[in-house]
Amino acid sequence: MDIRSFICWAMVLLFAAGVAPASAASAGQDGPRVLVIHSYAPDYAWTRDMQAGIVSVLDAPEVRARWRVEHMDAKHRDSPSYQARLLELFREKYAGERFDGIILTDDHALDFTVRHRDELFPGTPVAACGINDLKSVPPGAEDMNIIVERLAHVETLTAALRQNPGTRKVHVVIDGTLTGKSILREFLEQARALSGQVEVDVAPPMTRAQLEAFARERTRGEIIYLLVYFQDAAGEVFAAEDIPRALAAASPVPVYVAWDFQMGTGVVGGCVTSAFGHGRMAARTLLDRLAGKNPPHAYSGLQEVNRHTYDFAALSRFSIPAETLPPGALVLNRPLSFFELHREVILWALVVIAVLGVIIALLVLNVVKQRRINRDNAEIMTLNREMIETQREMLTTLGEVIESRSQETANHVRRVAAYSALLGEKYGLGPEDILILEAAAPMHDIGKIGIPDSILNKPGTLSDEEYESIKHHTVIGQRILHTSDRKLMAAARTIALQHHERWDGTGYPCGLKGEEISLSARICALADVYDALSLGRVYKKAWPKEKVLDFIRGERGGMFDPKVVDLFFENLDAIEAIGYRLSDDTAERHGQDITGKVVCPLRG
Repeated sequence: MDIRSFICWAMVLLFAAGVAPASAASAGQDGPRVLVIHSYAPDYAWTRDMQAGIVSVLDAPEVRARWRVEHMDAKHRDSPSYQARLLELFREKYAGERFDGIILTDDHALDFTVRHRDELFPGTPVAACGINDLKSVPPGAEDMNIIVERLAHVETLTAALRQNPGTRKVHVVIDGTLTGKSILREFLEQARALSGQVEVDVAPPMTRAQLEAFARERTRGEIIYLLVYFQDAAGEVFAAEDIPRALAAASPVPVYVAWDFQMGTGVVGGCVTSAFGHGRMAARTLLDRLAGKNPPHAYSGLQEVNRHTYDFAALSRFSIPAETLPPGALVLNRPLSFFELHREVILWALVVIAVLGVIIALLVLNVVKQRRINRDNAEIMTLNREMIETQREMLTTLGEVIESRSQETANHVRRVAAYSALLGEKYGLGPEDILILEAAAPMHDIGKIGIPDSILNKPGTLSDEEYESIKHHTVIGQRILHTSDRKLMAAARTIALQHHERWDGTGYPCGLKGEEISLSARICALADVYDALSLGRVYKKAWPKEKVLDFIRGERGGMFDPKVVDLFFENLDAIEAIGYRLSDDTAERHGQDITGKVVCPLRG
C-alpha cells in the first residue's frame, strides 16, 4: 500500500469513527408522541428559547420524538370568550387523538390544561415549566411535574456586589402588573439575606421617558437591578428587550437582570433564568416519567435552569475584571480566541498530523531496508532524467527513421515538433503539456512503417487503391503505440491516429469533426502540412511560400481548426524562424550513397 492510499484509508476510518455512533443512534424506532402547549406566541424570545430547549431533547438521536406545538398567545388574547373558542379548537383538533406526554410552558398553559385535561387529554403525563411559583399551581395538577421559575435574586446581587466593590445602593426596577407584583414579593423575601450589606430601593412604576431619566441620574456607587418591565405606568406595552436596551443605554452604572431574554441589550447580566434551560428540564423530566422513573412533583432549584451569564461588552464598559465572575459563568460576545476562530482547521490539522505521525512511524520501521536505496537516490534521479531525455530522443529519432523511408528530410519531424510546441504555447497549454506535445509530434507518421515502399515512395499521383492503402498508416500508428497509457505515449498514439482528421469532419480514419479531434492532433496536422508543402517530396515539388499560406488560409474551418490557423498567422515570423533554424541546409540527409567502399565515420 502506497502513502496516498494509506492516508485515504486513515481518513475514511477516522470519519467512520465519528459518524458511526450517530448513525447507530438514529437507527431505532420513532420515539414518543409529545404535544407542546406554549402560553405565549413565538414572537416572544422567552417562548422561542423554551421551544429550542424542548426540541434539543426531543430531537436527540436517542429520543427521536414526534412532537406538535400549540401557541395560546395569552399575552394578546386571554378573555373568557377567547378561552372558550380555544377550547373548541382543541376539541376539534385533538378529539380521539392520543399523546404519550404533554409539555406546558408558563402559567396560562398550565391553568388551561388543568381545567380541560380530563376532556382533552385524559390520563396523559404532563410536565410544566416556567411556572411563577408553587402558589400559582392550580388544584388538579398534583400528578403533574412542575418546574418553578425561581429567580436567583440573591445570587445575582451577591455577584454584582463582588464585581462592583463600593456599591452602596441597588435600585430595583419592576413594572406594576400582576406578574410584576408577584415577582416583587418574591424578591423582597429573598432580599432579607442582603440586609446590612447594601441599601435596596424599589423604584415605583414609571413611564419609559421617566425610566430613562431615572437611569441617567444614577451615580457611582449605585447599580440597577431590572426585573420585568412589559408595561409602563402609562399603559404602553413593550417587547421583552425594549426596556433593558433603553436603561442600559441611558445608565452610567451597571444594569443587572434576571432573565436570559434580557441579555444582548447592553446589560451586564446576572444569574439569569434560562428559558432554554426550563424547556430542556421539562422535556427531560417528561422523558424520565415515560421511562418509569419518579421525578419530583415540583422542582424549584437553580441548577440547569439558571446560570451566571454576562455580556463581554458591558463587562468591558464598566471595567469589571473576568476574575470577579462566578466559576463557570458564561460570557456572551467574547472575542474568539485563535483556537476558537480556527477550531475546525486546527482539528483537521491535528488529524492530518496524527495520520502523518502514523506514516512516519511506518517509515521509521522501514529505515533499515531503505538505507541502500536512499544512498542511491541521487543516482536514480539522474538515471530517471536520462531515461526521460532518452525516451524523447528515441521518439524523435524513430520519427526521423520513419520519414526516411518516404525519403523525407532529416529535420522534418524536428520542425513539426518545434512548430507544434510553439502553437501549443500560444494556444495556452501548460508547460508539461507543451513538452508532451513536442515529444509526441515526431511520431505522427510512425504508421508508415507498415506501408509498402512501392506506395510510400511512388512518384506522381497515387491510384485510389494506393491512396486507401496509405490511409492505413494512421491506424497502424495507433496500434503500434497502444501498449502504454503513459501521458507521452498516449499523446503520440492520439496524434498518430487523428492527424489526418479534418475540422469539417471529412478527414480519416474516423471522420471526427471540430473539437472531437484532439487539440494536439489539430495542432500537429497544421504543422505537418505546412512543412510538407513548403518542401519537396518524392511525389511533388515544394510550393511557393505565398501558395502555402493561401492554402492554409483557405482551409481555415475546413481542414484546420480556425483558432490554430489564426495563431499560426499571428506567429508566422516565429514559425519561419524555426524553419530557418532547422532547415535542411544545416542537416544531413538520411539517404546516403551506399556505392563504393565504406568509410569509417570516426576517421576524418
